[in-house]
Amino acid sequence: MDYMTVREAAEKWGVSVRRVQYLCMHNMITGAVQFGRVWTIPNDAAKPRDGRYKVTEESQKDIVRPFQSWGGNEEMLSRIIEFFPYPIQVYSPNGTMVLTNEASLRLMHIPSKDHLIGKFNVLKDPVIDKWEERAREQILKSFQGETVQFQDLEMPIQEIINRFEVGELCFDMSFQNITCFPIFDDHNQLAYVVHVFVTSKLYNGKEEMVKAKVYIESHWLEEFDLDMAARSVNLSRYHFSRLFKRYTSMTPFSYYQDVKINKLKEKLCDQNLSIGEAFSTCGLNYNGNYARVFKEKVGMTPSQYRKTLG
Repeated sequence: MDYMTVREAAEKWGVSVRRVQYLCMHNMITGAVQFGRVWTIPNDAAKPRDGRYKVTEESQKDIVRPFQSWGGNEEMLSRIIEFFPYPIQVYSPNGTMVLTNEASLRLMHIPSKDHLIGKFNVLKDPVIDKWEERAREQILKSFQGETVQFQDLEMPIQEIINRFEVGELCFDMSFQNITCFPIFDDHNQLAYVVHVFVTSKLYNGKEEMVKAKVYIESHWLEEFDLDMAARSVNLSRYHFSRLFKRYTSMTPFSYYQDVKINKLKEKLCDQNLSIGEAFSTCGLNYNGNYARVFKEKVGMTPSQYRKTLG
């Protein structure tokens, strides 16, 4: 019999790796076999029926009622929420989660909605204290009837994982653009607060390398300093360079150059800037070395690249 890995099963069934692991541990996949800490699954194994949604059926009906201007098709709206490709979380006015979708579970590495629905309170749970200070203040405003937005807010993924005791296989760092908006009932009273997440940056892998990437991307306007990058993850210059190359297949400086070039490509899209000005806003000299680096990495000169933009 041929077998597939947990990750292959997750891709095949359109669910998270964590969800497949949960199903294996609870004997919900026929023929799944564990070798040490690794699960193997028969290639022809059927995707188990997902019974997690029963607990929120009534909640879904209540939640969609404020949207009846859509034509009263509550079932359709419920399905839109569930299969929406971006994480959605719905809270009652007191901050308790009453509905979430599969994308949200994947974001937080939570295997089941049972860990969240009726249990996670965004206003009271200590996980919120791990967010940036501005997040707590703005989230409170959304529960006071305001629509608020965040840009590049780092999610406390590891704290969430530890909070629900679901374990983790690798280190993740996720930055999200989040919109929080209120839903009012027919009497103009707050009925629910909805949070919608769109990933702006996502890193996973060895913790030191994830943090190193974040450091390099946060300091792309500065001259590259290998010692400072290594110090940011408490490694020696030599050890840092060796590990970075091992886990990313490129040197720290090459990664820095890629970040720099991608920022330059963004500026070249702005037709209000001359090519020289685009270089300047990226801290570069158009007549310097980076014009050559750009051609090597992009396959064309900056002026040729701009022409492709139309």
